[in-house]
This record gives sequence, structure tokens and C-alpha cells, in this order.
Amino acid sequence: MARKNKKNSKINQKIRKYFDDDPFDVGIERVDGKMLSELFATLGIYDIDHNKTLMVKTLRMIWSEAESAMRRDILTFFESDGRVYKSLKVKPEVGFDREAKIEALIEELEATPMEALRLREAYSHVRSKKITIEKMESSLRHIRFEIKKEKLERELEGSFDIDDSFEFNASLKYELYEQHFHKILTLNTKPYTYEYLQEAPFEAIVEKIAHDKVETVQHKQKSIDKFLSSLKYPHSYLTTKQILDSLRASPPKTKVNYPLITQKVLKEIIEAKIDVDAIEIHDEEVLLRLTEYAVLPYSELKMDYYLELHIELEGLLEEIWNSKRFNFDAVLAEAKKEHEEEFYSSLEALVQECAKYSMLLHLSDEELHQKVYEFLFELMPKSLIITPKIAKKIIRRFVRSIHDELIKKQRQELLARTIRDFKNLFPIARTMHRKLILHIGPTNSGKTYKAMQTLKEADTGYYLAPLRLLALEGYETLKAEGIESSLITGEEQILDEEATHISSTIEMMNYDVDVDVCVIDEVQMIDDRDRGWAWANAIIGAPAKEVIMTGSANVKEAIIALAEYLGEELEIIEFERKNPLELLASATAVKDVEAGTAIIAFSRKDVLRLKQNFSKDFEVSVVYGNLSPEVRREEARRFREGETQVLVATDAIAMGMNLPIKTVLFSKAEKFDGISQRKLQPSEIHQIAGRAGRYGLHENGYVGALNEDALKIVKRNFVKEAHKIAIPFKVMANLEHIKLVAKILEENSLEEILRFFIKNMVFDGPFYASSLDDMLEAAKIVDAYDLDIATKYHLSCAPLTLKSPYIIQAYESYLLALEQKEQVHYYPPKLGGSYAQTSEDLLRAEDMVKEISLYLWLTYRFGDYFVDEQKARQYRGVLNKYIEESLQQTHLAQRCKLCSAVLPINSNYNICQRCFKKNYVRKRGRFNS
Repeated sequence: MARKNKKNSKINQKIRKYFDDDPFDVGIERVDGKMLSELFATLGIYDIDHNKTLMVKTLRMIWSEAESAMRRDILTFFESDGRVYKSLKVKPEVGFDREAKIEALIEELEATPMEALRLREAYSHVRSKKITIEKMESSLRHIRFEIKKEKLERELEGSFDIDDSFEFNASLKYELYEQHFHKILTLNTKPYTYEYLQEAPFEAIVEKIAHDKVETVQHKQKSIDKFLSSLKYPHSYLTTKQILDSLRASPPKTKVNYPLITQKVLKEIIEAKIDVDAIEIHDEEVLLRLTEYAVLPYSELKMDYYLELHIELEGLLEEIWNSKRFNFDAVLAEAKKEHEEEFYSSLEALVQECAKYSMLLHLSDEELHQKVYEFLFELMPKSLIITPKIAKKIIRRFVRSIHDELIKKQRQELLARTIRDFKNLFPIARTMHRKLILHIGPTNSGKTYKAMQTLKEADTGYYLAPLRLLALEGYETLKAEGIESSLITGEEQILDEEATHISSTIEMMNYDVDVDVCVIDEVQMIDDRDRGWAWANAIIGAPAKEVIMTGSANVKEAIIALAEYLGEELEIIEFERKNPLELLASATAVKDVEAGTAIIAFSRKDVLRLKQNFSKDFEVSVVYGNLSPEVRREEARRFREGETQVLVATDAIAMGMNLPIKTVLFSKAEKFDGISQRKLQPSEIHQIAGRAGRYGLHENGYVGALNEDALKIVKRNFVKEAHKIAIPFKVMANLEHIKLVAKILEENSLEEILRFFIKNMVFDGPFYASSLDDMLEAAKIVDAYDLDIATKYHLSCAPLTLKSPYIIQAYESYLLALEQKEQVHYYPPKLGGSYAQTSEDLLRAEDMVKEISLYLWLTYRFGDYFVDEQKARQYRGVLNKYIEESLQQTHLAQRCKLCSAVLPINSNYNICQRCFKKNYVRKRGRFNS
């Protein structure tokens, strides 16, 4: 670059030769139009309007912007022409230099030697051509004014200030607290105008300023005397010594009207009024630095910062010297408000900028602010000033922090679009021209029997049951007809390679096996809070030419809506009950209960209590959910074959158990549904009551209650229609869907995948994602182990009792073995005796059976690791026998909750007599004494 500039400079100097020593921009104007046209032609520029003004303007632009080569071409053109374009202006004579010119003009101005000297100094660095007689005349006037002011300053012993007031030193007297001293102060008269100082005679000005000096001193002395006399004694802020020291130490000249106070004393006074970190005293102000805090929006976080207070020194000194009460509260509040308002405004702008980058994440205001605060504290220690540089840093870090979340969100949106239309997740069912048939009617109407007859006649078929017990009954029914069948439940698989039919629990359905007929039993379960998704998935995805659904009448409208969504043909067949069901007019006393009666309770505890009560007069069977299917089946058999006369059961009998029940009596008409204790709904009463009166056994069925309160609720709801099941339905992803989600989201946490499905999926059809609380709890457990997503999914579907610590402990030991790829053997627990002595012993045995069911379930899926299938199955038989023997006992005792001693039969208390005396009687006696 330097070499280029040097070249251009040489060319510029050379071309001046042809323009009478003028630069190119000036000389080019003197070239005629013809020569300019020739120059453009030489340069190869033809598309130019040959107007002289335009050509000159263009050449000036070319000269200023062109490279050295273009300038060299222009120089060569004028060198070839050789002509010099003379200037019309008069040039100074050659050899007439700056010094000579200055001397000539000084002579002409008749300046004194002093004036001449200053003129020479003023123009010593000015170019000769810029020096004119007019400029030197103006400079001479100014020099003469300055010389006059200097003479006045010497005469009057002072100096003119910037405003042309006269500044001088004077001795002033201070009398205070019997102390007398003089102090030199710098004073100023009033300002004088430029015209007065320039035009008035010297002597007159001297006389005027001398008079003004005397008046200024007198005025200042009066001011000091007045100030000193006004000082209070004792002073509010200063000691006598501090006052005298401050007056003596105050500098002669200050920018404030009050005596300065030493920094040390001033700090002491300020710190007594306000908690400050630092104090700086300047000419006109005091700077205070304090630590304050601002509460950050959408949080309870406090951000410390340094706040600077600028206090006017004049006002502060006035309040101190005059002993006025002062505080900084108002100033602090105003400064804090102004500083924080500016911060909050900058913060909001910063947050809004970050919000633009995180729109896809749909962060709440709280979440958005919290993410910004992570970087705010790091980058802004003790400050509330968000500079553009800091803002850029925070935004960059914010964007980096949400990068992975944004990628995940984008993948989630892709996934949501991929599987939004839920029916398309079942490709085999969609390729088949399915026909849907709905059998609806009350219990004991033959609707399931008719569906099973169609299933038996089909070449291939599927029976989907709500319970393992019913799946087993379906399997045995098919086998009894000579139909090759397989049984698939969560706990057991009996596989026949030649099977044409499969009977399974509904959750175990295989969507890859196409059949002619599929029977889906108890279809009203589609409305169940926890398991309804299994019925919805089965209806949508069952790969069968003919799908027969059986259920109660209240499901009709829902199935019609589902068929419309699927675009499939629906036939509805309505069934009537085969024998009448009669509602008893009054409550049935315990003594009036007859054989063939089912007593309904809604908890295991109530079932066992009622069983003991009725065991006085009857042989009793019991059925409740915690019993294994084998025990429930055995208890039902005993009742069916007359070995027992009374059945005490929970609402587990409501679903498809065919028993010779004549009368159903409710012990209560309310239940705990997992969320709250509530009264029975009409649909529940219909379903349970419908078990009374079996066609061909009892012509009439009877429904009642053991007490009037329960009977009132039963009567009121018995005649009501069950609430109609309405859309939308709950649906749930199967393993293939889970794998798809895991792949797109690059996620191996089953809980995260399930929560994504529950929270983020929006379907085009009448569906929403099931809550799957139990599966989520299981997912939390399996996520703690290093397993692949398919294994985690299978394990989360395992038959678990999450409320049983015994089962959860076994479950976690199995997960650890799978993680470590170790074999798991089954070790049977020891039992005391051939039956349970207490209800707690019975509960423990029930949990042992569930543990075996879990173990067997795992043998079907992970047979290489769970190797004791036969041993576990054998011991399940032992445990079931133990439980059956226990249930046949007349009484089951309870244990004391404090010492575990067995309590007397039918004890009204949950602690023993010994513990009562030890823990309550003794304390009460101590209190009374």
C-alpha cells in the first residue's frame, strides 16, 4: 500500500508541470473540450457525452479512484502534448518566502517589537499563501488585547479567569470558639465584558477593578462571619476540633460555597446514615457505592449488584454545616428504581430475544426466565447493566443450552406427524376388508355364547378375554370341541404348533397373526381408566376378517363412532336377558341368607371378614382379585358343584364368571376406585347383579343388600340406564410403536418415551394417549438398569403388584440379573403348616404366588436366564393348595400391630391385651396421677 501511494504521489507532482503548478483537479478545467475528447479516446472510453462539464467531472473522478496505471496513461497523454495550461491568477514572485512575507506585512501594520514577536510566533507554521494582511490585522488586535490584560494582571496582582472575572487572593479573618486566625482565599470579582476591557482606558480599568476587589473582599468577609455565627454548638455532626480543622484545611479555591470537610470525617458522617461499600469524593459530587439486590421476575431469586449514588457535594455540605436532618432514603429509592427499571426493561428484551430461538419448545415464562438466569448470574456479577456484548454472550449460551432440546422437539414433531392417524399403525388390519359385529345385551343373555359358536365354526380364530381365568375357560371350551388351540396369557403359555385358534388375555394379542374371526369379550371395558386402551387397540388393530365384540348396551354409540372412524361395516345384534332379574324389596338379614347366594364386598379385608361371619352357618367360597386364577377357579368350582353354599366375592365375579348364583346381595354400595371412595355406578350394579339367576338353573335371579343403606343405592341405580360410553378412547403404543419413538427421538428411557406418547401425541381420530400410571411406575424401575428398549418394554408389561414391597424386591433382583446376564433360579420360601393362621400369613402366600407368576412370565420371554420354570410351576401348585386350605378354615386370626402376637378370633381391636396395658393403661395412669 505504501509503494502504491508513493507512485501516485510522484505522478501527481509530475502532472502539475502541465497545469502551471496547480493540481490535476484544478488544471483540468483549463483544457478545452477537443483535447478532453482525445484524452477519453486515448483511455479507450467512448461511451461518454462530450459535454465539457461532464467530461471534467468524469476525469476528476477517474483520477481520484484510478489505479497508478490509469494515472500514468493520463500523464503520458499530457507529456506527449507538451502544452502547459497557464493559470489566470497572479502567482507570487519566485523566492518570496514565508518569513519575508511576514516581515513585509508586519512593517505595513506598524507593530511594536513585542507585537511583532508574537505575530511571528503565531504565523511561524502557517503556509505562505494563507498569510494575508487581513488575518494579521485580526491577530494583531487580539495580541494587543492580551498584552493589555497581562499589564492589568501585573498592576492589580491577580489574573483574569476564563469568564473575564478578575481572580485574586485575599486574607480573610475567622473568629470561632475563641479562636482567631486568617486564611488566604481565592476570590473573583464580577465578569467584565470584552468590549470594556478592550476599549476602556487602562487607568480607568485599574481603578474599577481595584474598587471591585475591595467590595468582593468585604462581601466575602460578611458571608464568612454570617456562616460562622450560624454554626450550632454543639454541632450535630462535627466536633469543635473537626470544624476548626476543616476551616483551616479547606483549600483557597473550591467549586462549592461551603468549607470542605476531610474525606475521613465525611465518610464517618455518611456511614452513620447509610450502609455503603465505598465512598469517593470529587470536586462537585460524592460517589457512594452500595450493595443492593433485585428480585428477578418469575422467580424468588435475588441478584446482588453495586448501586452508585451521585450526591451533589454542595447540597451535602450545606446540610452538614447547617446541622440539617438528612437521609439518603429518597435518593436511594429513586436511584434503585431507575436502575432496576432499566435492567428489567433490558432483561425483558433479552428474554424475548431468547424466546424467538425457543419457540418450538413452548417454554412457560417461568422456564424461559430460569434458563436465562443460569447465564445472567455467571456473566453479570454485581451488575445490572446488560451491555450489548453481555446480551450476545447470554443469547449464544442460551441457544447452545437448548440445542439438544430443539433437536429432540423437532424429532418429536416429526414423530407426531408420522403416527398421528392411529389406525394406520396397524397395517395388517388396514389391508383386510374387516366386518365389525357388536353383540350387546345384559348379562345372561347369550351374547358371548353366540360369539363363541361363530368362533368355533371358523377355520382360524382369536378369543380375547379380560381376565386370565376367562382366557383359560375359552381355551378349555375350544379344546373340548376338538379344536386345536393355544393359550397365551401374561403368566402362562400353552402353545400348540398345529393350533388354528388362540385364546388370550386382551393385552397379549399378537397383531401380526391374521385370522378369520376374532371375539373381543366385555367390550365396555374400553371405558376403563387403566386398561381401556387394550380394547381400543384390539378393535382398531385385530387382523381378522370378522371382529365380534360382546358387551353391555351402553357401549353402542361409542362403537358406532369407532366404526365410522375406521370406515368399516358394523352390524349390531341386540340380546335380551333369558330369565328375569328381581329386586328385593327390603334388606336381607344375615340369618335369612340362603344357599346359592353371592355376597359382594369391595376389599380383601371385607371379603375375609364376611367369610368368617357366614362360616358359622355355611360352607363358604371366596373370590377376590389378589387370589391367583387357579385358586379363584377352585373356589368357583366348589360353589358350582355344591361343596359350598355361599360365595363371598369382590366385583371380580362381574366379568364372565358363570356360576349358579340365585341371589346377589351387596354388603356395601360403595368402593374405592384407586382415586377416591365413591358410590357404585349403575353400570357396575347391572354387571354384578346380572350374575344372579343362570338360565337353566334358576328361572329367576334376585338382587338385594345386607343393609338398608346399601339397598337404597342399589334400588336407585338398578333402574337407571348405565351412562353411555363416549369418545374419545384411550390408546397405547405397542412394542413396534415404542421402537419407532425410541429411534426417532434417540431415546433409551422408557419412561421418557411413554411420557412423550401420553403428553405430546395428538391423533386425527377419536383418541387420546392412555395415562398408563402402572406402566410408568414400572418404567421408572427398569430405566435404572442398562437394558435395551425392547427388553425394558417387555419388563414394564410384566404382572406386577406395585403396592407389594415383596414383589418389587423380587422384580428388582430379576432386573439386575438380566442386566448382568446371569441365570435366575427359583428358591421356594418356607411355609409354616398346611394353611395360614392369620390373614397376614394368607396375604404373604398370595404375594408368593404373584412372585411365581412374575417368574413364569419372565421364563416365556427370557428363557435363557429364568431356568426353573417347572420348579416354579410345581411350587405354585403347593402355594395354591396352601391358600385353598386357608380359605376353607372357619376363621383367620389377626396379629397385633405392635408385637405380632395372634389376636383372639373376631377381636374388635388391632392390638393385644398385653400391648394395650403396656402402652395405654400405664400412660393413662401416669397422666391421672
